[in-house]
Amino acid sequence: MVYLIQIWLKSIVIMNDKEFRGELKILGLRGHDENVLRVILDGLSRHLPIRQIAQNTGVTEKTIAKMKSKSLAIAEILTRRDGNTPLDVTKEHYIVYESGFEKHIDSNIKRGGIQDSRDDIYGEQRLKIMESLEQRVPKEKWNVQYLKKIGFKENIAVAMLSEYDSIEIYRTRAEQKFQLIPSGREYEERVSKGILTPSVRQQQVHLPIKKLAMFTSFNRYVELFYSVIFQEIVQDSDVIPPEYLRTSLQIIIKGLYDDPLAVRTGVAMIRFSIWRSSPIYREGFVNSLRTWKSNKQQLDRYIVAIDKKIKNNKMYLEKLNSDVFY
Repeated sequence: MVYLIQIWLKSIVIMNDKEFRGELKILGLRGHDENVLRVILDGLSRHLPIRQIAQNTGVTEKTIAKMKSKSLAIAEILTRRDGNTPLDVTKEHYIVYESGFEKHIDSNIKRGGIQDSRDDIYGEQRLKIMESLEQRVPKEKWNVQYLKKIGFKENIAVAMLSEYDSIEIYRTRAEQKFQLIPSGREYEERVSKGILTPSVRQQQVHLPIKKLAMFTSFNRYVELFYSVIFQEIVQDSDVIPPEYLRTSLQIIIKGLYDDPLAVRTGVAMIRFSIWRSSPIYREGFVNSLRTWKSNKQQLDRYIVAIDKKIKNNKMYLEKLNSDVFY
């Protein structure tokens, strides 16, 4: 039996092109493509070098440096551009209850900041990263019983599971598919005349491109998966100090798309349990990275930077004076 329950939800107002350009103009930004802005904000959020972001986007380093101080304002404009900002109640919606389960007719009220990935240069790679993590930690492992079994405290397990469930819906909606459409007058004329030359035959077969669009909690979603992977490594035999876990996750997120050494380093910190008192663990960790650096000086500087980040995170967490970090 189907029951219709009438409810009122806050409406979404989508910013048009003119308003979008006007908002950017106020910030001193003109002529920037919105998808390029998203890539820049993503790079800044992962603390990538400005030079690297500039190379990826074609925007000058000077301009990106100016954007850095305005990143929150730019993100807010892009959010409103996507229609994710709720305003006053003006729109009527319905929720269908069938066999005791809710089915939302309008699913666009909260989209988690999902962006258009058509021109996203990281979209395909982001999907591969996510699918790889989902294979390592499949859905059947996301339950309180399993998380407690590998060593998480009950309150942490419940909090992680709740956070995972709240983000998963956005991850599902963020997967997008695009069909490439051949273009060009010569090609179109040949097709219209039924001339099946090899080039036409080749262009007629276009597999759709699948991408995972960037969404607000993507980085946090990745962190949750790695937190489980790390706990599977240590099990009950060890406790990962929060400053080491935080540093490891930060390094991984920063290098997620284009720095395999960063990802390798973040994972190796946990694999080698470098927080243990015996020097053999740290020595093993450092030795595992030697082939990635051309000389000892580069490696030493790299390790010093990691130690500094661990120290800063320890100070930050102590200042925050919190008991729960994962």
